[in-house]
Amino acid sequence: MTESAASSKYQAIANDLRAKIATGVFEVDGLLPTKAELMAQYSVALNTVDRALDVLRDLGLIESHQGVGTFVRAKEPAQEADLQTRVQRLETQVAKLFELAGHQPAPQSDEPQ
Repeated sequence: MTESAASSKYQAIANDLRAKIATGVFEVDGLLPTKAELMAQYSVALNTVDRALDVLRDLGLIESHQGVGTFVRAKEPAQEADLQTRVQRLETQVAKLFELAGHQPAPQSDEPQ
């Protein structure tokens, strides 16, 4: 599968899930299907499901809790997040990448460079 095909696949899944959230198929505070269920439903790999969920998470529509599941938090995307929220989200994503790569991020200071 080409990179553009994979890209359009996860975006199509994100769009489908977003529509189902907007129309109430998945209710606010309700659980989304598990990643395994989404993989089976859309016939895709885990990475594709993860990328689709990341899109929804970035829009503020869902929130995941390890060992519990992924919950719908809003029917419509949140307005543009303020800078502090966006920085915190990026820091979390970078920390996850370091963890996946088996590295520890360097400690951060509060002083500007």
